[in-house]
Amino acid sequence: MTTPKLIALDMDGTMLDNDSRLTRRTKEALRAAQESGIRVVAATGRMYPSAMIHIRDIGIESTSIFYNGALIRDPISGETVYEKTLGRELTREILDFFRKRGWYIQIYADDKLVVKDRADERCTYYENICGLRAVELGEDFWECGLDSAKLLGISFDQPEFERMCAAVRGEFGERIYQATSWGAFVEMVHPTVNKAKALERVSEHYGIAREEVMAIGDGVNDIEMISWAGTGVAMGNAKEIVKASADIIAPPNTEDGAAQIVEQAVAALRRNSRQG
Repeated sequence: MTTPKLIALDMDGTMLDNDSRLTRRTKEALRAAQESGIRVVAATGRMYPSAMIHIRDIGIESTSIFYNGALIRDPISGETVYEKTLGRELTREILDFFRKRGWYIQIYADDKLVVKDRADERCTYYENICGLRAVELGEDFWECGLDSAKLLGISFDQPEFERMCAAVRGEFGERIYQATSWGAFVEMVHPTVNKAKALERVSEHYGIAREEVMAIGDGVNDIEMISWAGTGVAMGNAKEIVKASADIIAPPNTEDGAAQIVEQAVAALRRNSRQG
């Protein structure tokens, strides 16, 4: 394994445990990496304000990736490096598609979580994960005219979830980038957006070669990033399709698997420094 100069980590299922918490070991490992000169980059599907809760807790200083790559922003200055939304027309079209089928969907626009009904159990579930309160629009939700960075469909019913995934793929195809997570979420962003493309932009921003980048993730939306990086790491809790894209399989997030990999990278860097 090449000692990385940059480590990009997904959050849910990777950096965080199954209760969406950041453990002390993971926090200390990421802080130690930064102190050793390794850039630590968050690469998440989460919205910016939700991800920033953990970014601030860790003290991540490097430009990071949000909304599956639709937004790249410096967490210290707040400067936006890159942004690509779905556009108002496509946002409206997808909302209409979900409305006609009676499916739940939520909007991410202007760093706000926008929903029709906050009392819906799917909204409550997501609020508990992200740590933020949604903006409720009622029936105006469907005609709000917002330009969304990301849209998220949710179904806890497995057959319905599978129908939702297939229907979205069949209707919109290459007009969107579609990924799944949590076994209940259908994530939709602009077709030119994914974590790998965003990570490439961040690496170029810092003048770091692909071979010197490590990417760690567990979700289907992490596959491109894991495949692109010089060292791709899949979590032990990842699906087999994700593991197949990786060079290394880490222990699961319940065992601080990401922290273990980061600790190994820091130890290798320190050994090389002593030998040099």
